[in-house]
Amino acid sequence: MKKIKTVFKFILRIILKVLTFVYRMLRKCIRFIHNKKRYSIPFYTFIGYIVLVIILIKVSGDNNFNKTLRNKRVNDVTQLNSIQVASEVQPNSNEEIIEAIKSSNGPISIGGGRFSMGGQIGFQNSLHLDMRQFNKVLNLDRKKKQVTVQPGIVWRDLQKVIDKENLSIKIMQTYANFTVGGSISVNCHGRYIGHGPIISSVLQLKIVTASGELITASRTENEDVFKAAIGGYGGIGVIVEATLQLVDNVKVERQTQLVNVSYYNQFFSNHIRNDTDVIFQNGDLYPPNYDIVNNVSWIVSDKELTDTTRVTPEGLNYRLESNLVEMVSWSNFGKWVRRKFIDPAIYRKKKIVWRNKEASYDVAELEPKSRKESTYVLQEYFIPVNKLESFVPKMRSIYDKYDVNVLNVSLRHAYPDKESYLSWADEEVFAFVIYYKQGTDAKSKSIVKQWTIEMTDAILSENGKWYLPYQPHATKEQFNQAFSNADKYFEVKNRIDSLHRFNNELLDRYNPYLQTSIEKDAEEIKGYLREEEQTVLTVPEWYLVFNPEEYAGFLEDGKDPSDFPYYRSIDEYWKLYDRSKMLVSKAYPNNEEYNTMLGVIGVSVTMEYAVKMIYENTIGRLFEWFSNESISEKEETIVEAQRAYSDFIYHTAWYEFEFMPWIKKTWKASNSNNASWLRKWERTMFFTLEFTFKAAYAQLIEWAAKASYEEPVTDIYMVVSSEDTITPNKDLQVIKEQENKKLLGITRWGAFTKTIIKLCDQDIEIQEIGGNDEIVVSVLLNKNQQLDFKNMELLYESDVVTDSNTTRYVCLLQVNELLPFVRYAKNKSIEVEHVFDY
Repeated sequence: MKKIKTVFKFILRIILKVLTFVYRMLRKCIRFIHNKKRYSIPFYTFIGYIVLVIILIKVSGDNNFNKTLRNKRVNDVTQLNSIQVASEVQPNSNEEIIEAIKSSNGPISIGGGRFSMGGQIGFQNSLHLDMRQFNKVLNLDRKKKQVTVQPGIVWRDLQKVIDKENLSIKIMQTYANFTVGGSISVNCHGRYIGHGPIISSVLQLKIVTASGELITASRTENEDVFKAAIGGYGGIGVIVEATLQLVDNVKVERQTQLVNVSYYNQFFSNHIRNDTDVIFQNGDLYPPNYDIVNNVSWIVSDKELTDTTRVTPEGLNYRLESNLVEMVSWSNFGKWVRRKFIDPAIYRKKKIVWRNKEASYDVAELEPKSRKESTYVLQEYFIPVNKLESFVPKMRSIYDKYDVNVLNVSLRHAYPDKESYLSWADEEVFAFVIYYKQGTDAKSKSIVKQWTIEMTDAILSENGKWYLPYQPHATKEQFNQAFSNADKYFEVKNRIDSLHRFNNELLDRYNPYLQTSIEKDAEEIKGYLREEEQTVLTVPEWYLVFNPEEYAGFLEDGKDPSDFPYYRSIDEYWKLYDRSKMLVSKAYPNNEEYNTMLGVIGVSVTMEYAVKMIYENTIGRLFEWFSNESISEKEETIVEAQRAYSDFIYHTAWYEFEFMPWIKKTWKASNSNNASWLRKWERTMFFTLEFTFKAAYAQLIEWAAKASYEEPVTDIYMVVSSEDTITPNKDLQVIKEQENKKLLGITRWGAFTKTIIKLCDQDIEIQEIGGNDEIVVSVLLNKNQQLDFKNMELLYESDVVTDSNTTRYVCLLQVNELLPFVRYAKNKSIEVEHVFDY
């Protein structure tokens, strides 16, 4: 994509210069015509041609096509981690979960509220389990103050149930939008004094494993699974039930105090740590100076409530809060206004509320108007309490160095967690919850990665850790240094999920059992990962290969060039363009570079065919009258040139074709037969002009390609499983074999289609192509044939403009159905025209 973008920037710069030149010439022409009206014919001819091209583009295409592919992308709240999954299931029962697992054989990812921010909810081409409909309260034991729930329930919905019994959740996050299952999977914590993470309040889990077995995990049964699943990020199995310890709901009163950060640890130890009446507590460390903490504590109270709301309802208007957050993000001045005016005004008011009210904030108050160009993101660092004062200067130094737009740092306290294998608190810690703003462009993401790695080193220097639900930028070495019990976690995972089907972007990065996999080797190959939508978007581009082939065949059949359906060819290109763009419009992110390319080549081919259409139906038609039954050697050479060009572009970029030698060869052709002299030279002259222009344009494109300084990706890679021996050849290489899996490299373009047709005769199952699980194939059927392959989706039909008896069928397939489909087509004598290799 970088190459396409660079090439077209180069071309657009040249086009801009050409347009500027044309504009200046037009101004001169207008002035000239104003003075010399009798010389206006060339000018009006040019204007008429441009108008014709515009009309042809406007009247061509298929504006009525409204089919779209199903959106199979999952993303988190930041909108930074769009992941294409193979399929998505919203289960309502254990049986549906077990069936989904047993009826698939690929990776499985699990998503809840989608508030993790680094790909923890998804994995490429996985079966995605969206747990949000699996959300019932199964049992409430009022006497023991215990509740059993399905994992998809969000905290607020659970609060509504238990509040009726005057009970509260023991440990949860500040906001009530998270699912219980997701919270357990990340081993969440909150502002609760006297506690660590949620694992201390979890009594029992029920989990469906990769084999479809339902098991119970607790401190007395499958204890290692219990320790691995809590804070295990969905890698152990699907949590289908959780039993939690509850506490009483009480009234709490807010108290605040400004504290210098250098005194904060002592203040906390003296006034907060051992006070059993403190329920909630956090300290807001104000950026950009990070010198003052606004300590906010909520103390058990018997005073009259200032707000009688028991649980914050959904759907409230948070426009003011959202706008204030946006204002703070604008500049340091906004942060100063918050510290000096906004917060004092907020905290000046006396506030006494129910515990459940204070524990049921809505993330809507933080949501910006748009996350398209920038987004709000979290990071969290766990620093030993006695290292707080030494860590803050290191943190500030990195933020200042990279000009990080930090909106808030919330300090929380947590006791050690000695249970979870991926524990983030081996000792008593302060949690630094960082809320910052970043751009969504590639450069901004790269800068965040850079400073995050530096911050991770600073955290490790203080014997600290970081929270794993966020962007996984830390290196593998940093991860292994911080999470010393990770090997125990992955040992449990490997034992009960030996194929490592439960996966996501976080686990895939750090799982030692996957680092030597054939898929990992594939990811290291330059150009391996291809954008999946391009298998659809390349169809109109490839039409400019199919159509020249039709043109060459049309001439070889002895038909006149003036009879070729130029307008239908233009119309068919724009139909494919409209359909392809519509198909991917909702299923994939906008591929601006590729769409621009399709638009440029569409205009180019329209201009070329418009010239041919006008010429062939006027001058060409006139000279056709002078032709006789035989054609000259020059005309035969022209037909050979068109065939050579159409064959060449099936395998190689069109601009690499040698146009000029064919002009020379045509002029050198003998004049021995009795063909019409007029027709022969008219054809020669027009062909010379056509190929000369194409040669110049091809040189321009080639210069643009070289200006990108990137080698073109000439191979497409796929992972297959097969017991058969696959014999390499010039277009097929076996890069690596691992048990029955093989990583293949196949020459792209036409060679890819021919190789796939050959491979269909072997016992091979394709697992992924270019990191994708879907691919588009076109086949050609005559009127007597039918396409009834079950496991495919017909996207649309397309005309073969020179053959009314043949129709092009454009089909979407799962890659594991590609070879069976090709095998089916061969058995039915259906021509596989092309496999669109992204």
